[in-house]
Amino acid sequence: MILGMLLITRGYTEDVLGLVGAAVRQGHEVRLFMMDDGVFYSQETSVAALAEHPGVEISLCERSCQWRDIDESMIPAGITSGSQMQNAVMHNSADRMIVI
Repeated sequence: MILGMLLITRGYTEDVLGLVGAAVRQGHEVRLFMMDDGVFYSQETSVAALAEHPGVEISLCERSCQWRDIDESMIPAGITSGSQMQNAVMHNSADRMIVI
């Protein structure tokens, strides 16, 4: 199963880490897309490190980053800076979606 997670708000780091960890331990793939205030998760080391796990892909909305003064140099390796196209691809490929 592929779990999609749309991160649009702040303040739920432990929930994101717990959900991704549980899904990966059960052998599922996880796709995260960050937009709006959700792009601030890219600045949290623990969340950015999720991209190192096999089966986990993370992307974010470049425009949301620009509006929140997160420039390209601040986006950690392993996180794809993109557009709403990555969001659409995630929605299309996911078997289940969680919005935070």
